[in-house]
Amino acid sequence: MNKLTSPKKIQDHVDELRALARRAADAALTAAPDQQLTVLDAAECLDRIAGNIERKAKREAVEPAIAMLPPNATVQEVQTARRRQATCRGTDVYLPSWDAMYRALPSAFLRSALFSASRSAQAQNAKVLAGDQSPLVAGKEIATFQNVTLIFSGYELCQFDRQVYATCLDYYRERPLAPEESTHHIPTSFYEFAKRMDGSYSLDSHNAIRASLLRLSFAQMQLRFNQRNIEVPKLLTVSFAHGKAGEGDFKGSDILLLQITESVAELFGPGAWTAVDKETLGYGGLVGWLASFYASHLGPKWLPVEGLYKLSGYESHMRNFKASLVRALNKLKHEKTPSCSQVSTYHFSKDGNTLMVIRKAWGDKLNAK
Repeated sequence: MNKLTSPKKIQDHVDELRALARRAADAALTAAPDQQLTVLDAAECLDRIAGNIERKAKREAVEPAIAMLPPNATVQEVQTARRRQATCRGTDVYLPSWDAMYRALPSAFLRSALFSASRSAQAQNAKVLAGDQSPLVAGKEIATFQNVTLIFSGYELCQFDRQVYATCLDYYRERPLAPEESTHHIPTSFYEFAKRMDGSYSLDSHNAIRASLLRLSFAQMQLRFNQRNIEVPKLLTVSFAHGKAGEGDFKGSDILLLQITESVAELFGPGAWTAVDKETLGYGGLVGWLASFYASHLGPKWLPVEGLYKLSGYESHMRNFKASLVRALNKLKHEKTPSCSQVSTYHFSKDGNTLMVIRKAWGDKLNAK
């Protein structure tokens, strides 16, 4: 076999191996019970080989997170670049492009305990709305995969915050991010924001969104991945034009002002972000974390149950986690779960220490080719 030299040839080879891995995983669904784990092991081996090739290529040639285009770049050039990554055209910095039925988030966020499965963050809503900063943490290392380090300061975050932040990013789907130190904000109402989240407006949702935006506005982080150090001094900035906490006169027409700056674009490099369908983003707890976590992967792989426990931020003891994990996966297997989030099957290893999950969407993508 000829030596692979160009990035395109390497990526084509990786894509071919991953397609074979998905075919093997798909074949496991119809294999005899005593052969399923063997076929799944073959799928995992192919995926691991593809991952090793991809990581080696990245070590040898690290791509910039943001594609740099000249000020006179054509609309087509910008659109093409944005399919893969954040893009700078002249002085304007754009997030990648995604379909309106989806929301985009950095994969590092979805593969970590940043937006944890715990509900304790929302239990602090009253404190956050009252301006109580006692729950703030500083310099906390968040559980991630081994190829990412994430140091976090601010209010601890949950699955609802993931949905709110993805909605905030969606306001920048077709407009450039705000330059650092810019005073420009995007105005919207609480009613419109709730609808954009695919929810309904109520006083409870108003308070939940306001508390979440405040939590997110305090979030600061430093990440290291792909041989880069990335500093995000703020996930977002928010101010409220009407209504004050404690007054009890909140209205759907109350205005909030959002701003996300260019520093966030560094998190949306090639292969570093995931488009998650809106319905999946609406799931909470461990179900929501698992659905988003596996959406950020291209195919099945064996993962340690203890690792998933740490990455999910599950708040109860490890001995309770496996039962909760099975319940959550069974919910995602249910026939009424949308195909984009549905789990086709899952298998634990013989010792019960590792897990392989197969999503229906992986097979659907394969069959569509």
